[in-house]
Amino acid sequence: MGQSEKLKGRATQATGKLKEMAGRATGNNRLRNRGRFEMLKGRAVTRAAGWKDSVRGAFRNRRSSGR
Repeated sequence: MGQSEKLKGRATQATGKLKEMAGRATGNNRLRNRGRFEMLKGRAVTRAAGWKDSVRGAFRNRRSSGR
C-alpha cells in the first residue's frame, strides 16, 4: 500500500514540475503557481507514505520481538 502512495506522490510531483516549467515558458503565472502547488502536494503525499511505512515497520519489529 505504501509503494502505490509513494508512486502517486512522485507522479503528482512530476506533473507539477511540468506545469511549472510550462508556466515559466509561456509567462503564465497561474499555471506556474499551480505547478508549484502540485509539486508540494506530491512531496507531502510521498513523505506521508514514507512515515506510514516506518511506523508500520516499527510496530512489526516490536511484535516480532515478543514484547
